[in-house]
Amino acid sequence: MAEQPPPLVLASASPRRAELLSRLGYVFEVQAADVDESVLVGETPPVYAARVAGEKATAVWEPGLVVVAADTCVVLDGVALGKPADAADALAMLGSLAGRTHSVVTSVHVLGPDGEVDAFVSTALVRMTPADPEVM
Repeated sequence: MAEQPPPLVLASASPRRAELLSRLGYVFEVQAADVDESVLVGETPPVYAARVAGEKATAVWEPGLVVVAADTCVVLDGVALGKPADAADALAMLGSLAGRTHSVVTSVHVLGPDGEVDAFVSTALVRMTPADPEVM
């Protein structure tokens, strides 16, 4: 009889992350982690993303589970943009990114059933086209 793989948990409420895991054929449970996502003084975007992803994974991990957590931040002119407060803030952020190149920093943190850690940080440069003033 084949041994069952350990249960997989996505430590995120992100519908996009759930969609990505589903498209890859994984069966998993969603258990959103409740962690403080404030940037610490002097923290660089890659260190910030790695810390938050790690805290999310640790917050929901229990022995025997495989937990996947991630955090992404958008960086413009060396400054990590936080989550927009509302729709107007989101539009303002998009306006500041329009016609410019920015970085998107993502960290993925996996905690295995015995607590072993596998983690990485990846940075992508993204160039947005100028915004159509009628759309903004």
